[in-house]
Amino acid sequence: MNKINTPIGNPASPRNRKSLVSTIKNSTNGLVVGLVLATITAMFLAIVFSIKYVVDDKVEQGHAKNQAKKVNLLLKKFSFNNNPIKECYLVDELGSKPSKVFVARMNDEAVAYIVNYDVVGGYSSPFRMIAGISVDGDISYIDLVEYHETPGLGDKILRKYSDFFDSFSHKNLSNAKFDVKKYGGDFDYFTGATVTPRAVTRSTKTMLERMLQIKDITQFPKCKDSK
Repeated sequence: MNKINTPIGNPASPRNRKSLVSTIKNSTNGLVVGLVLATITAMFLAIVFSIKYVVDDKVEQGHAKNQAKKVNLLLKKFSFNNNPIKECYLVDELGSKPSKVFVARMNDEAVAYIVNYDVVGGYSSPFRMIAGISVDGDISYIDLVEYHETPGLGDKILRKYSDFFDSFSHKNLSNAKFDVKKYGGDFDYFTGATVTPRAVTRSTKTMLERMLQIKDITQFPKCKDSK
């Protein structure tokens, strides 16, 4: 039986050359399209990361400004030339766990503290407060950090409802009795809502007593985010 050989097309034939050229063109076009898409993607990612950097920077700047405002409000009675947020210690006996205390200094000498502390004895205690005080225990400013008191009762202490917190300014353990007037103290309370004002007053007294026990704040462990 005779074997029939099927002729292989001649690569040099016009039809095969045309096919080869077409294949090369398609490959080149695909490569160009791929390079264009890669370039566009790279440019898009660069723009996204640039925007994110700018936004993050703006957020960080805004956060720093807000922190500075809070620090200046809490320590408005005192002069200092450091950034208290940069020096933070964890002090015990100010709450259920060690609390952050920030140090304000004038030429390396501690002049004031920003103290976070718990208030116990309220309707929904504990809740958190913050105070700016001198190293001698003189209060500059106090305010709430975290609050869970009963609406209509405990919330009467809030700044939007009363000036209760302002009554603590310039007070210390020597010039004031830290209890509400109903129980022989120097601080006002609200008719039918004695519990929370008394809890704030007595817990603030405990905070001052604890801070006055401290002779060297640097003996305490530093906060993890303190540099």
